[in-house]
Amino acid sequence: MERYLAGDARAMAVLYDRHARPLKAFAMQQGAQRPDDVVQDAFLRVVKNGQGFKGQSKFRTWLYTIARNLCVDASRRDRFRKGPSLDAPMGSDDDGPTLGERVASDMVGSDASRNTADKQFREVFDAAMEKLPDEQREVFSLREISGLSFAEIADLTRCNENTVKSRMRYALKALRDALADFV
Repeated sequence: MERYLAGDARAMAVLYDRHARPLKAFAMQQGAQRPDDVVQDAFLRVVKNGQGFKGQSKFRTWLYTIARNLCVDASRRDRFRKGPSLDAPMGSDDDGPTLGERVASDMVGSDASRNTADKQFREVFDAAMEKLPDEQREVFSLREISGLSFAEIADLTRCNENTVKSRMRYALKALRDALADFV
């Protein structure tokens, strides 16, 4: 970030390449309807407010704080926008395939049983993640998907590091219990 602020435009490309993918995964876990937009908006804010970065925390912590705030804002806005779910059956038949099932059925190959098992696991995992309280889901996503340390998560969420660890412990227990049939 210091290189970018000093005028090296290529430094922003390096930052983007390094952080865009895990940031998108974080946005998805936070329930963002358009995670690519969250990533783009987060980096736009980094560019616009780059002078506000004082280096008091890691760049990654600052970036994830921006993305977290964007996800919270989007969640608040989306509460008022009720649209059809992508998981809803397609067509007039209530038992018809969903978009995800239709895409999965198009996959042909020798790994069909593995794809089915992966799909079943993913469905159970996603359902278990949805059941987690927001604070636990956020900590799990930041730690396991985005790779932040507990100290960074505590800084980002503005809570005690022990609280972050406790949330992670409860999230892991709930996920373990929900996924017991797959172990």
